[in-house]
Amino acid sequence: MQVELSYGTAGRLQVQVDPQRRFVVHRGPVSRSDVRARLKRQLSAPLDFPPLEQACLPDDRIVLAVDRETPCLPELVAGIWEVLSQRGVPAENLLVLQPVPPTGTTLPDPRRLLPLADRDRVHWQIHDPADPKAQAYLATTARGERIYLARELIDADVTIAVGAIAFDPLLGCRGTHSAFFPGLSNAETIVAARGEGHRELDPDDIRPQRQTVDEVAWLLGTLFAVQVVPGAGGGAADVFAGASESVFRRGRQLLNEYWRVPVPERVDLVVVGIDAPEGGTTWDHVGTALASAQRIVARGGRLVVLSDLNREPGPALDLLRRHHSAREALSQIRKLGTEDILAAMQIASAADWARVFFLSQLPGDVIDELSMAPLDHEREALKLLAGDESCVLLGAAQHAWTEIRPE
Repeated sequence: MQVELSYGTAGRLQVQVDPQRRFVVHRGPVSRSDVRARLKRQLSAPLDFPPLEQACLPDDRIVLAVDRETPCLPELVAGIWEVLSQRGVPAENLLVLQPVPPTGTTLPDPRRLLPLADRDRVHWQIHDPADPKAQAYLATTARGERIYLARELIDADVTIAVGAIAFDPLLGCRGTHSAFFPGLSNAETIVAARGEGHRELDPDDIRPQRQTVDEVAWLLGTLFAVQVVPGAGGGAADVFAGASESVFRRGRQLLNEYWRVPVPERVDLVVVGIDAPEGGTTWDHVGTALASAQRIVARGGRLVVLSDLNREPGPALDLLRRHHSAREALSQIRKLGTEDILAAMQIASAADWARVFFLSQLPGDVIDELSMAPLDHEREALKLLAGDESCVLLGAAQHAWTEIRPE
């Protein structure tokens, strides 16, 4: 049986698997090609909400609060603007607001599919959490936390959360209200929100940070959301619009259907492919994919990562490079507050649990110093798959949530 696993922007691993071998293949849903048309239908008949054109006035100041790593963002912005422009909203009254991207990442212009006459009139802004003038006080949470958000959000007449509903190690499930907080807050709040996740919890379990995110949105008074469920290849498997709670509920149902991967027992070998989104593969993608693989691989088993990563490691990963073993680095990484702490913890944990083999565009000595074995070519990955041990092949692994579920 021939199995193909994609990775990066154009990588393809084709492997022959004996049908008698114990294996699981999961590649995720195909990204749809009609995102904009699907969104248009959703905006005209949203979930538990009036049509968007009835929910705003021509002179409203409207902010699209964009969550990090939102697939098909230009299509979403263009689809929303089509409705707003027909309602008579001036282009100058619309702002696309995004959080600061990870270090080394450049955000592409989300307005590029807008009509030429409107492209430069619609505002696009990357929030600066370090600038006190860019924040304004919103309210104090029930737990006594003072909340500051981007001033534009507080001054807006209408705010729309635009993002992806996806599994998240800190929130359990990212989506809707996570577009506002903590990414569009101040630097102190963003740093405090960083952590190593809750490996012992299921995505459906209550997470304190998710509760705070939802409370902030309630204090802000936001009601409407446009959300996608990620698809394989960096696109969207589906898109929804409407009341935030209804969109989140429906999105989570599809997320579990598309990206929750049950395995009857731990296996000896896991191969993960990492799709490259529009901004390119990041260490966060690698960490998330390895965390998914670690949940289902046997202790001392093998993890094979296929990627086109070409980014240098950040401060937390550099700390891992300076230690002789991943286990030694774990306690030191926990003390850092850098943006790559979660990825470093996930990679160190996986390297301590199993043998990790890594295909990327980085020099081999960099991968070796991170307690992983570098692969120079797909042929080396095929050799690792040549045995008869139990295995799982996981495409677009940064989106998946794996779990042991005995038959």
